[in-house]
Amino acid sequence: MTFAQFSRGWPPFEMMLEGRPTGAASEIIRVSMPEGVEVRVKMIPASRSVLRIPGDTVYTRLESKDWIDNCDLYLWSEPVLNLKTVLFSRKDNPLEYKGPFSLVGMTIGCIKSFRYPEVEPLFRSGKANRYDVNSDVVLLRMLKAGRVDAALFDQYTARWIIRRSAELSWTDFHDSMRALGNTDLRLVFNRYSGWEERLPEVDELIRRNRMEGVYEKIMDKY
Repeated sequence: MTFAQFSRGWPPFEMMLEGRPTGAASEIIRVSMPEGVEVRVKMIPASRSVLRIPGDTVYTRLESKDWIDNCDLYLWSEPVLNLKTVLFSRKDNPLEYKGPFSLVGMTIGCIKSFRYPEVEPLFRSGKANRYDVNSDVVLLRMLKAGRVDAALFDQYTARWIIRRSAELSWTDFHDSMRALGNTDLRLVFNRYSGWEERLPEVDELIRRNRMEGVYEKIMDKY
C-alpha cells in the first residue's frame, strides 16, 4: 500500500520534518490497515492523480468526497474523522460567522485549489473576494498583517502552525465559534484489482478504531 503524500504539505496531516515525511495522515492510514498490509509513503506533487491509475500498486490518501470530482470512480472507506472548516480573523477585528451573508464585501484568504463548499456560491457571485495563496503559514501572516479580512482553515491546521511558530501567537487571532461546515475524511483508494474485496476488513477496523478513540488520540498529538 502506498500513501501518496502531497509534497506541498497539509499540516498537520501531511508534512516534512527533519527531511522525512510525517504527519497524522500516515499514522491514521497505518492503524487502519488489516494485518499483513505494509504502508509506504511516497511524496507526489499531484498526489490525487495516482488515484486514477488502476496499475499494479494500491494508492491511498485521506480525503473527502466533497473535495474530489467524480468520486464514484474511486474506492472509499467508511468515515475516519469529521473535519470542520473554521473562520479565522484578527483579534483586534474579530469576525463571527453567522452564514455566508456575514462575509459579504470581504476578502477571504484561502488555500489555492482547496474547496470550501459552504461559501463557494458567495465567491462565484462576486459578493466576497477569494484570495488564494499556496501556504498556510503565509496565509496566517497575511491575516495578521491585515492583507485579508479573514481566512479559512480546517480545525487542526491553523492551531498546529500557530503553536509551532515563533512569529505567530494565539493573541493575534480569533476563531469563530460557529464553523462554516464540516466534512467526513475517509481513506480513498485507486481501483486496484482485488482491493475492493478487502475493503470490508478496512471498514471494520475503522469502526473499531473510532469506538476506541484511536483517531482522536492521534490527533491529540498534533
